[in-house]
Amino acid sequence: MRLAIVSDAHLFQSFVKNYDPLYDFKTVLQKIKEENAPDALLIGGDMFDYKKTAAAYLRHYEGEGLMIRVRDILREAGMPCYAIRGNHEKEEVLRGLNQTVEGFHYVKNDRVNLGDVSIYFMDTHFAGELYEPNVVSQIVQRTASSAVKTTGEKILLCHESFEPFPNCLPKEVIEGAGEVFDWIVNGHMHVWNSSAYGLKNVITLPSLLPSRVILGKYWTERFVWEAPDTKPRSETRGSPFGYATLDTESGATQFCPFAPSRNIVEVSVDATALSLKDALDRLRQMLDGIRERKDAGSLIILPEMHGSAGFVTTFVAEVFKDYPELSIEELRNNTIGKIMTTSGRVISSIPLSPDRVFEETEKELEKIRTELAEEVRLELEVGTLKKILFDIRESGLLERLPPRTVTRLENLLGGVISHFQGVEKPETFEDDMKSVIRKVKD
Repeated sequence: MRLAIVSDAHLFQSFVKNYDPLYDFKTVLQKIKEENAPDALLIGGDMFDYKKTAAAYLRHYEGEGLMIRVRDILREAGMPCYAIRGNHEKEEVLRGLNQTVEGFHYVKNDRVNLGDVSIYFMDTHFAGELYEPNVVSQIVQRTASSAVKTTGEKILLCHESFEPFPNCLPKEVIEGAGEVFDWIVNGHMHVWNSSAYGLKNVITLPSLLPSRVILGKYWTERFVWEAPDTKPRSETRGSPFGYATLDTESGATQFCPFAPSRNIVEVSVDATALSLKDALDRLRQMLDGIRERKDAGSLIILPEMHGSAGFVTTFVAEVFKDYPELSIEELRNNTIGKIMTTSGRVISSIPLSPDRVFEETEKELEKIRTELAEEVRLELEVGTLKKILFDIRESGLLERLPPRTVTRLENLLGGVISHFQGVEKPETFEDDMKSVIRKVKD
């Protein structure tokens, strides 16, 4: 049996500017059908994201408009599809496709027999910082125990946290399951690995298409200008996006790269010992070269600065306004700031990563709960505060701060207040929130 397996397209996200993922979704399904002719298409989760940006959820009417195209694309592809749910998906979307598209099957924690191959479909249990590998390990072990009773070849399709991600399923659990299943195929990791955990029958799937662009992960071309160099260093590589094929008769697995309609080009400047003018000049020189290229209109430019910056890096983004014809993402600032005192002494600012911010905040949740109860008469459980903290972390708000302070505050408060349903709030609560926003505007 020939299987094609796709995962993590996050189709409804719009993190990437000026990019239509559904156009590429249609293209890649046609490529799979024509070049691989699989007996079935397996979907390893997170194909249909319920968010459109890091801080904004997809509205119902927006989702319905997109689903019309999705249904048409799946029908036109005409391949039997079997899907599990990923951690960024709503079950209702998959159930809706199951009911409206012939040949599309959402399989929730169940087994499907395709010929002499038994495929076990396991919905995701991933829950970010609340993820409990020990609990999921027990589920994997129970699934393997039930699979022992079946004959023929066996495949486990899942969407969990594997190595090298932190807080992942233990190797011994995967090894044990690998002795039962002929193949374990896992989404969620966004990277192709034909021998995860060092096991030849454990596969992690790549991202099918660009979604949230991560520095250093998805580029096909990059320019890096280190501080002492007189020109940037350039590098190219093949597309990291694509899908996997599995031939159960021969046991062969393969990564099939797919070049999306918009390639990602990273542009990085080392700010160490440079003035703001020098840094801008180097950035402009690289962007000028890209602008002259014939494929400039089909590129996604991801700019980044690193090293030690002796200037305010916020001003760097102003240069992007001079290149309206290029699709330039937000600046990734990975510099360590230098503060010069009046005595001439240089003080390095202490970098505080988002992970560290959340670690420190989590330690203070009990104190926060007490202060809320005493000062604003808002009674919340520590568990609710943990959920709020987790949602803020998952939203990526700290990594992708909107330029306006008011927008940041509104995005933050919107997510927090959504957890207050059923909680007794002071009569002045809404007025107090509006007052805070007005003060920020002023």
